[in-house]
Amino acid sequence: MEASLGRADVAVVGGGVVGVACALELARRGADVRVLERGRLGHGCSYGNAGWLTASLALPLAAPGQTLKALGWLFDRESPFYIRPRFDLTLASWLVRFLANSRQAPFERGARALIELSRWSVDFWERLERRAPESFGFARNGLLSVYENEKSLAAAERRAELTARFGIPYEIWNVETIRRREPAICGDVIGGLFFPEDALCDPYPAVLALVDAAKRLGVRFEEQAEVLDITPNGTGNRVRTSRGVIHAKEIVIAAGVWSGSFGRRLGLRLPMLGAKGYSLLARRREPHPACSIYLAERKIAISPHPNALRISGTLELVGEDLSVDRRRVAAMVRGAGQMLDLGEVSTADVDVWRGLRPCMPDGMPAIGRARGARNVWLATGHQMTGLKTAPGTGRLLAELISGETPTVDPAPFRADRF
Repeated sequence: MEASLGRADVAVVGGGVVGVACALELARRGADVRVLERGRLGHGCSYGNAGWLTASLALPLAAPGQTLKALGWLFDRESPFYIRPRFDLTLASWLVRFLANSRQAPFERGARALIELSRWSVDFWERLERRAPESFGFARNGLLSVYENEKSLAAAERRAELTARFGIPYEIWNVETIRRREPAICGDVIGGLFFPEDALCDPYPAVLALVDAAKRLGVRFEEQAEVLDITPNGTGNRVRTSRGVIHAKEIVIAAGVWSGSFGRRLGLRLPMLGAKGYSLLARRREPHPACSIYLAERKIAISPHPNALRISGTLELVGEDLSVDRRRVAAMVRGAGQMLDLGEVSTADVDVWRGLRPCMPDGMPAIGRARGARNVWLATGHQMTGLKTAPGTGRLLAELISGETPTVDPAPFRADRF
């Protein structure tokens, strides 16, 4: 006989930053919430990412002007954006949709929506840092994007003018200003853009702070509880997990890249692919960066923590493959080392983290009621914006489930658009 885990108003499938944020906001509205995590809380894509809370980069993945460049990178194993050559109809369909969405009008609509979600979320993280039992390293020190050629810088300035319309201030820095304000950069640059309101944090401690806040509101967490199947019944759903059965009125799927394969068990069709990214920690060297640094053409993120430097980057469309490609990691570290003095960093000796970002072909998350499912909701598909938009995602989803008037326009995130 299977063990009973009791009942709940809402069962959230997935214990990453998005799932925990959804649970927190639902509990604030009086719901009895249970979070079901197949592994450990916050140990998926929420664990070792760049930790950037950068509204300036809260943009749809399908961006105009970048598509042809990206296609030129696709089969270069050391490029920032890579697809391992293979015959895959799912991948081909995803790429066709991606190209169709890489137009200016949908990009601008998505950018406005994501930036609004991100700005509120970053403010939330700042408030949480002040009241959390332990610091998770939140620092609003800004983001400096640096450029190595005029064409890229000009395109970036046009993009910054667009995001400024949505409330993101920026400054144009020339080479002299970069050398004076950020002496950690030693490579050849021709200019940069500084976004003073952007922030960063240590991602895993941030998730734990969110978990603590949710527990204080009564949210219950079940780790090592893989969801095996969900069966609708007269009062909601019977959710069978590897630890027992729970009965829940509503189901929220917030399982990151595994939301696609999990959703198929429920008859949902989510055109989702996993995009693998890597990060590693290098020891602190002087001068230590004063702010987050984005090596724009190389697509490499530099996150300065008090005692270390996190190097993150690459985008590899792989589905659910979590293997480590040491050649790609080495290319990322080599690219970072050409722009900053990292000292000796042996990619063979350090721990390399990798995570799978859940990507929809239009580059927008799915937040809301699933197509054709009365009491199944989605909060997934955040690509590289999960941490920076999670609190806003949780608030929006909780408003929709609770029947409240949404504080942001839910239309760009409609979960039933596919």
